[in-house]
Amino acid sequence: METTQDLFKQLEEAEKLFSDGSIKNGQKKVRDVMSQTKAMGRIPNNLKHKLNFAIGQSRYFDEISSFAANPKREELITEIKKVIDAPLKEPKKQAHFIHDLQAKWQLLDVSSRPASREQWNKFNELTNTAWEPCRDYFDELKDIKVNNAKERELIIQEISAFVEKNSNKWADARTLIQFLRGMFDKWQQFAPVLDKDLNKLKSAYFEARKPINEQIKKQEQVVIKAKESLIAKVDAISSDDSDVCIKQFNDLKNDWKATGSAGRKTDNKLWDKFNKSADRFFNAKKEVIDAELLSAKNLLIELKDGSKAINDIDSELRELKNIFKTKEYIDVKEAMRSIKDEASVKLKESKIKAYLDIFKMLSDEKIEITNLPKPVENALTNSRDNKKTDKEALLFACIKLEILAGLESLKKDVAIRQTIQLQMLTNKFNKSSDGLDNLDGLLISFISNFSAKDSGAPEKTLWTRITKAIEVLIK
Repeated sequence: METTQDLFKQLEEAEKLFSDGSIKNGQKKVRDVMSQTKAMGRIPNNLKHKLNFAIGQSRYFDEISSFAANPKREELITEIKKVIDAPLKEPKKQAHFIHDLQAKWQLLDVSSRPASREQWNKFNELTNTAWEPCRDYFDELKDIKVNNAKERELIIQEISAFVEKNSNKWADARTLIQFLRGMFDKWQQFAPVLDKDLNKLKSAYFEARKPINEQIKKQEQVVIKAKESLIAKVDAISSDDSDVCIKQFNDLKNDWKATGSAGRKTDNKLWDKFNKSADRFFNAKKEVIDAELLSAKNLLIELKDGSKAINDIDSELRELKNIFKTKEYIDVKEAMRSIKDEASVKLKESKIKAYLDIFKMLSDEKIEITNLPKPVENALTNSRDNKKTDKEALLFACIKLEILAGLESLKKDVAIRQTIQLQMLTNKFNKSSDGLDNLDGLLISFISNFSAKDSGAPEKTLWTRITKAIEVLIK
């Protein structure tokens, strides 16, 4: 016989079931305790108060259930009245119509609190009246109800066989829930049954399901404990780095997904608690991001008004590690790129202009040598002492610059061009260099072999060809 302490524990379990939304299981617990207390006779006042409270909760849920189902029952009663007042032309159709109404009534009894005696008597009397015009089909429908009862007995047997086969090693809760849902769908297909069979079948159906429901709840309790443990682990995360905290939280989130289901309602509550526990990490992260976004906006202002050097802007931007995909970050990068591109274009234009002026500097000693690389400036200074022009060296430099720039040479220079190309291939194969494989080297060669004293139109023509190569190679 149960002790007072055991009964207290059962009532607490019933309250837990009520709060989790498992109303029918909670009500069954309360009925079990009521039955046991009657056998005990006198019981302590504190147990009596707790039992009365649980009975009140059970009745409240019955009232809620009736509140939802009773209007539907009244609709069915109204439908019966309509067919009594205006019978269908074909008795067979009327018989099947009444049969469908009875099926709906019985399904309401399965899914909610059974109808009151007054409601049931009213529906039963009206149904009997509605049957009068179609008595010839009564036996046919009775056979259907008898067959439905047999099918429901088979469903009960199938559930019992499933329990016997799996009780040593139960499947996961999700599989069990899917099985019960499938059985319930089949159960609903075979309605109605004869009134005398209804309660007996319903009782056997719920009894057959009981071990599976208990196993589902047992597994869900394990999952609840596992998820509560994960929530505690989130609470314990305490790194000063919000990124580290978020990384640890995401790892725990992966563990959460692997734990399984704790029941839909409980799962939702635990999930909310799990996420709320991590809000502090994301709030801290948001503060960091907001600060970095503000810094990026200020950097863009300083870049545009020129109050800070572009290299300093670039260095500070690299420190903003949390916003690199944001619009604010990209705006600064694009503004920097635009300024650098503009500076690069100006630099190239300046360099081209200085290189193009080389021939003037060669021809006129009065022109100041500026804005050229030091080796080129030295070659120009030394060239003013040149006594004679080496025309072949000048032509070589011109044609090789055209090759490097991808420009065509004159037809008369084809043989020399081919010789130069062969020499370039040989140097490349041997990995050697003669110093004449780039713009500055070839210009220095041109300058070193040029003399203003014996140059004329041919050298000026060669320089015109060279200027085209210079523009291509610098751009």
